[in-house]
Amino acid sequence: MITPTIEKTSANTTTIIPAAFNWSTTTQGYILSSFFYGYAFAQIPAGFLATRFGGRILFGGSIGLCAFLTLFTPLCAQSGSGTLIFLRVLEGLSSSCIYPSLHAIWSIWAPKTDKSKLATFTFSGGYIGTFVTMLFGGVIAANSSWEWIFYISGLLALAWTIVWFYVATDSPSTHPTISHEEAKYIEDNMDQAISRKQTIPWKDILTSLPVWAIIAAHFGTNWAIYTMFTELPTFLVKSLGFRVDTAGVLAALPWLPVAISVYGAGFVSDK
Repeated sequence: MITPTIEKTSANTTTIIPAAFNWSTTTQGYILSSFFYGYAFAQIPAGFLATRFGGRILFGGSIGLCAFLTLFTPLCAQSGSGTLIFLRVLEGLSSSCIYPSLHAIWSIWAPKTDKSKLATFTFSGGYIGTFVTMLFGGVIAANSSWEWIFYISGLLALAWTIVWFYVATDSPSTHPTISHEEAKYIEDNMDQAISRKQTIPWKDILTSLPVWAIIAAHFGTNWAIYTMFTELPTFLVKSLGFRVDTAGVLAALPWLPVAISVYGAGFVSDK
């Protein structure tokens, strides 16, 4: 039998593997990694979609779809590891649009002097979500049914999606509560005109050493982050013998300073 563990993914959902599932360590690895197969596959297409259709619909739709799929996690887990793996690939595909659409949103909404701090403010929210989910996920798993982690997080995210589509608009000029002066200030302080057609300089991008340096740094950072997402709770429970609720608290702690430092980096970048 499998010792109960808590696993965290970038979709801000906690995967509980209770003792009722007789899954090997290898199978658990497939379940956890399957999310990232879908997540990595659609990153570049998601960027094109965000540019073509705007970030508002893609961002809200991605979170809403992932939230809806999250509600089926307990059912798919009961159906077998293969079904759960398939579900998590779909969750990864839906979540892959989140960050590309955020970049598209801020390209329209953020003045150039504030772009980094505004973008990193939203990025830090992802780490705050990780902190909260880890913290309360372990408590719920230890004191109630593990299924409730998915039901609560899924329903909360669906409620958030409804609010998002109610308050968000595609541009400052179409927002009902922003004054004409504020909308004009935002649009006048863009790096470029919003309506301008762009040709992507692929050759310059692919031959740029700074671009490849950023890719290498991003690869290394994500390697560390996603390893900690998926392996730290298991290590705390299986190797160090912590209770599930205690492991959840300990696994949550690193993400709070990460969120703060990410937001702080935005202020430095805008200097």
